[in-house]
Amino acid sequence: MTIPAYLLMATGALVTLFWLLNLLSAVVGSGSSPMTELPPEFYDNPNLEPYRALFEKILASQSEGPGVVGILYNLLGLGLGGLIAFGGLQMTKFRMYGVALAASIVSMIPCFSCCCCVMGLPVGIWSLVVLSRQEVKAAFR
Repeated sequence: MTIPAYLLMATGALVTLFWLLNLLSAVVGSGSSPMTELPPEFYDNPNLEPYRALFEKILASQSEGPGVVGILYNLLGLGLGGLIAFGGLQMTKFRMYGVALAASIVSMIPCFSCCCCVMGLPVGIWSLVVLSRQEVKAAFR
C-alpha cells in the first residue's frame, strides 16, 4: 500500500514542478526571442503562397504571449499536481478515500500529467487497484 502512495506523491510533485516551471516561463518569458518574421525562403517559394497568411497570424499570436487562458491552464495543471501529491499523502495515512481515489484518476489523465504520463499512468492504475481492495477500503473507515 505504501509504495503506490509514495509514487503517487512523487508523480504529483513532478507534475507540480512541471506546471510551475511552465507558468514561470509563460509569465516571465523563456529568454529566447520568438521569431518575428518569416524567413526570406518562405516568400521565394511560390508553393508556400497559400500558407503565408496563416503563418503570419501564428507569428503575430506568438508575440502576444500566453494570454489569460494559457495562464489559467497552467494554474489548473498546478492545482491538479497538488491534488495528486495530496491524494498520495492521504493514501499513506488512510484518510480521505475520495481524495486518494480522485488523485489516482487524475494522475492517469495525459493532458495534466504531461511529461509524467509515463509515470502517472502506471502509478494511477496501481493505486486504483490497491484502493479497490476491500481491506484497504475498510482501513479508510
